[in-house]
Amino acid sequence: SYVVGPLVAVVRFVALGATAVLASATAAIGALLVMPSIRRGWTRCTQSALARLALFIIGFYYIDAKTVSLQKGRRTNAKDSGKRNGAVKSGDIIVANHASYIDILYLVAKYSPVFIEIDNASTYARPISLWTALASSARQTPALLPAKEARPLRDITEEARLKHLGPVIVFPENATSNGRALLQLLPMFEDAANLDEKSNIHILAFKYPFQSFSPAYSVGSQLGHLFGMCCQVYNLLVVRVLEQEETPRIKDSAVFSDAGNDPVDLDEAVKEKLLQLSRLRMTKLTAMDKRDFLAFYYKQAKKGRI
Repeated sequence: SYVVGPLVAVVRFVALGATAVLASATAAIGALLVMPSIRRGWTRCTQSALARLALFIIGFYYIDAKTVSLQKGRRTNAKDSGKRNGAVKSGDIIVANHASYIDILYLVAKYSPVFIEIDNASTYARPISLWTALASSARQTPALLPAKEARPLRDITEEARLKHLGPVIVFPENATSNGRALLQLLPMFEDAANLDEKSNIHILAFKYPFQSFSPAYSVGSQLGHLFGMCCQVYNLLVVRVLEQEETPRIKDSAVFSDAGNDPVDLDEAVKEKLLQLSRLRMTKLTAMDKRDFLAFYYKQAKKGRI
């Protein structure tokens, strides 16, 4: 109701504030740990636990996550699903659509990954912190990254593998959509410098079923959106993970494939699988189109017209 909802949201905001303080405290403790391996383990465990807590506080009491096959007539039981999900390793690449900062919390809770920010021109990237990843959906996507900071994806995956930092998250849309369609995907695997033969690709799709207020977030006040979401008794998130056997492989690309085999266009193959897995249509809009829209939106907001 209009009375109970805001009261529930206030209580949840207080709980989220306490969780944020706890996250800062655990980060400070982690910074005091001398051994890098222990520090990384502490950070991953605490971030994962606190992300799960934050999701619960916001109202995601149950998340419908399943590993599925796109091949007709093939079934995946829960036991096999769990085994295949466990195959995600440090240095692997998780490709997913991006519809909300809730995606970030789920990925932290599930995988404790490395998040990156992508250069729209070169498709090189730089690692970013959890807090930057959470806030990125509320700001304009940078058109270009500083040349000194942009690195080939392969460098980032190799570092993640060697230092056991977790899988690397790639949002090829490079911006949040409205959850009802996909933006055009960046050709992340076109440049050979981005290809790491030792990395496995995993494809995830996020969807947010809702009745009155969508957890998907693409524009406006992030705090206002969070408050609206917290007003609801519960929120829904559906996650679909593609069977690993059906996921395109980097070693099948033109760079690594044998002479006798037809090379796979990785970008096209990933796009096709993500469209089928998410069951969303793809628009002709790009991350740069959204950047232009946000610039216009915030300009109008400053003038008090929105």
